[in-house]
Amino acid sequence: MDKILVAGVNTVVGANLADTLSTEYSVVGVSFDSVVHLPNCEVEAEVPRNKPAAVREVLQRNKPTRIVLCGAGAESSWDESYRPQPADVALSKTWIDAAYDAGCHLTLISSDAVFTGPWMFHAENSHSVCPSDESVMLRQIEEHAAATSADALIVRTHAIGWQAGNNSGWLEAMLAQLERGSIGSVDFARHGTPMLATDLAHVLKKSWESGLVGTHHIAGAERISPREFAMRLAAHFRLPTPATPIAGSLVDRTTGFGCGETSLQTRKIRRALGIPLPLLDESLDKLYQQHLNGYRASLSGQTSMSKVA
Repeated sequence: MDKILVAGVNTVVGANLADTLSTEYSVVGVSFDSVVHLPNCEVEAEVPRNKPAAVREVLQRNKPTRIVLCGAGAESSWDESYRPQPADVALSKTWIDAAYDAGCHLTLISSDAVFTGPWMFHAENSHSVCPSDESVMLRQIEEHAAATSADALIVRTHAIGWQAGNNSGWLEAMLAQLERGSIGSVDFARHGTPMLATDLAHVLKKSWESGLVGTHHIAGAERISPREFAMRLAAHFRLPTPATPIAGSLVDRTTGFGCGETSLQTRKIRRALGIPLPLLDESLDKLYQQHLNGYRASLSGQTSMSKVA
């Protein structure tokens, strides 16, 4: 059985990938920033960010055949609380170099926020890149992965899901607002193509089995804004339609990291694997079922549920 090391299980994408993939593979997780306990796989203690020798030691001890790096690009670009930092670039390059030295296959999770408008549904070779410093950092990480490992799989996505551990993520925060009957000033201008992180795990498995390498977009089949997303989320979680302030109108194109049009075209991956990618309602229905069936609670390490029905 292949052994997979998921680096960055403190991220939403990393935690959900590790837990889902553990049903098919031997999986070990590494947390970068906080202690995370996952129900179905082992998690290494925090590895020092600035010590390449510590990363190499983790790989030597665990001997994975594949590394999934969930770093700066593995958080939703709609999450205003997180933005890539220069330290994230250094961390990612350390793991990419260590994976190459150890002879491990590398899968890098990157973000749709490398792009911006005005164009919709960006292809892998789209030139409509975001000029923000954060986007430049993500592209530097992608370029280093491609230059270092000829067989690296670089996945741009906009994955959503439940946060592992005691802290709430932006999705949990949005649900808490919806429970109070409001969504505040959720953005109506930016648009993306979100998909469920657990669905991403299944597509990654098919990609590995097919031997895919290079850059691929794996995202949902539907383009939506955070405001529209919140309304659909409320409907799926049987919550009242929230009161929303008047959206207003745009005079100038929105700018900034993740603030514009980041929707992804997925034709390349669909043709390569011969599969459809999920509509938003499919993802939100699964998300609701994960809330009901205990998956959300087990990922957070808690047994109590919120008041969402």
